[in-house]
Amino acid sequence: MSVIAIFRQSCSPAYNVRVMLVSRKWRLRLFALAVTCVVPSLSAEITEVREYHGKKVTCLHSGLGSSAGRICGTQQYARVFTGTVRTAVEIGDTDKRLELVPDEIFLGDSVGEVTATTNQACLRTEIQAGDRWLFYLYRDQKGDELILPYDSPSKPIEKAQQDISTLRHLAQLKDSGILTGNLSRIVSNNPWKFASVPSRKVIAKRVSDGAEYTAVTDDKGHYEFELPPNSYNLTTNTERGLWAPDTTTFVLQDGCMDVDFLLHTDSRISGRVTTADGKPARYVQVAIVPVSPEGQPFTVVADERGHFEVGGRQSGSYLVGTGLLSQTGSPEWRSRVYYPGVPNKEQAKAIVLGDGEWRTDIDFTLPSSTAP
Repeated sequence: MSVIAIFRQSCSPAYNVRVMLVSRKWRLRLFALAVTCVVPSLSAEITEVREYHGKKVTCLHSGLGSSAGRICGTQQYARVFTGTVRTAVEIGDTDKRLELVPDEIFLGDSVGEVTATTNQACLRTEIQAGDRWLFYLYRDQKGDELILPYDSPSKPIEKAQQDISTLRHLAQLKDSGILTGNLSRIVSNNPWKFASVPSRKVIAKRVSDGAEYTAVTDDKGHYEFELPPNSYNLTTNTERGLWAPDTTTFVLQDGCMDVDFLLHTDSRISGRVTTADGKPARYVQVAIVPVSPEGQPFTVVADERGHFEVGGRQSGSYLVGTGLLSQTGSPEWRSRVYYPGVPNKEQAKAIVLGDGEWRTDIDFTLPSSTAP
């Protein structure tokens, strides 16, 4: 079977650092993969056990991950094309030999059929004669044969339309590169469900001079920039309601970088706490207690102006106040204050947050006996 081993190594862009071990039948074949490093260090592997033809096989997937994204386009491959599988013949317990007929070629020779080997046991989709795919092939430097890795972006043609569009765009470039990706959000965690985020503005800010570029996601949550080579700060936090960490990535000439974002619901609660004489309640601890759905309560510290804010909340109902989480019977607990400035839970006003809603008016005053 084919396995992929990723060696940990620090690097900077332009160094070739990744090596793959491909075991077919009972032999190990070593071939080097030239790849431009995109992260400060490479991480470990993910082991997956599958059943194929009644036997258990182990598939190792790279644990390589980075907020800077992943290389896309034709870099690191020997052949990239769309084409038809003329034959797919099993040649061992796990492998298939493929005869491929290219049509639209993005990288490599344009003449004749192509022979490649793949580990069908670990390939996510059964590949058969007559199928049309977008193929990304590596070359085994020792055996000089082409290999379709099971973790490559290769896929059936009907699922590859966005990839093909990006490859066509990339082929037209001269002095720039592509920065692309997809935005999605969690809509359910029981079971897990995700949805695309359409019509969302994405901003890329060039590190060298601060120049800003803007793209808007399509109906499938996809965005794409054509940018001069440089490093870029990338943000999707352009509207209220959804939030994701910003990241820094880079664009190479004639290169492609893919940066996806998973946006989280960003309901927020903020306000100002004052003392009885109207002064800011500086550095007071403000408790946030989820009521429905139930969750873990916590405290935030107001700033020197008495202002507090907490983001990333799910829709629901919350109690806000001071001293709410103090030890029962302590002076802080006995002098606790609930929003909108009342001494007990029965009089408290719950803050009801809609999906992505920002409540910025949660102001209340501490009685003189509780003022810091």
